[in-house]
Amino acid sequence: EQTLFYRKYYYCQSTAQIAAGDYARRTALHTGDEIETLSRSFDAMADAVQEKIADLQADVQRREDFVGAFTHELKTPMTSIIGYADMLRSYDLPAAERREAAEYIYREGRRLESLSLHLLDLLVLEKTECDLQPVQAEHLCAEVEQATGFLAKKYGVALSVRCQPARILVEPTLVKTLLYNLVDNACKASTTGQKVVLRGRMKDGRYELSVRDYGRGMAPEELSRITEPFYMVDKSRARSQGGAGLGLALCKRIAALHGSPLAFASRPGEGTLAGFAAQLAPEKAGPPHEEVQP
Repeated sequence: EQTLFYRKYYYCQSTAQIAAGDYARRTALHTGDEIETLSRSFDAMADAVQEKIADLQADVQRREDFVGAFTHELKTPMTSIIGYADMLRSYDLPAAERREAAEYIYREGRRLESLSLHLLDLLVLEKTECDLQPVQAEHLCAEVEQATGFLAKKYGVALSVRCQPARILVEPTLVKTLLYNLVDNACKASTTGQKVVLRGRMKDGRYELSVRDYGRGMAPEELSRITEPFYMVDKSRARSQGGAGLGLALCKRIAALHGSPLAFASRPGEGTLAGFAAQLAPEKAGPPHEEVQP
């Protein structure tokens, strides 16, 4: 009877601790009687509760990650829009330059609208595929060059764009987001007067889009972690003191949607190369049709 009393006491204590929030606790009684049967049933229920709580916590973290990523991805186009708007209000520009600035603000505003919808698909709905469209690679790169011009001026670097003409299959808004992130990171990793190169070229039957800087570079242990959400390299050696830490994690997913890894090569003090490979669009056949503009 005394042994039975202690078994019941231990069982009651364990269940009370689980009810109080110690979800890793189990009764784990091995008595060979009905108390062991009850213990196993209760522990199975506790396993299910703990698993459900873990799922809820993961869902909350995904939502927090989305808010951070969304804020981060709006930063670059908003910086450009604000820069052009400030130019319009601060200087008496010639009519042609005013029209060019206004057109750029309009186009970036439309891109923000499209980007918002794509990010919702990618991050909230966990989209695993996208509609690829044929675009001219050199036109896409030219838009990235124009959109990131303010970043190059801000950090005092020379942005060079070298893209071979080609028709590629991409989702334009997402690929521009990827390239904006790579150029942004390259500018931040560079010192004043250094060069950042955006390059597009044919390679192994695909079209490689890459960004190269000649800045601080990264050690192997940093390079292996840079696409982890919220991971940031040593801030004491970089000029960026902000950022959501989700840019490259999102870039990795965008590259995967295009059937390519997001590849990196880097050495401390020598700079970093980052990029991915897009599919080539099939040759045009039949009557000509209007091509999607990036």
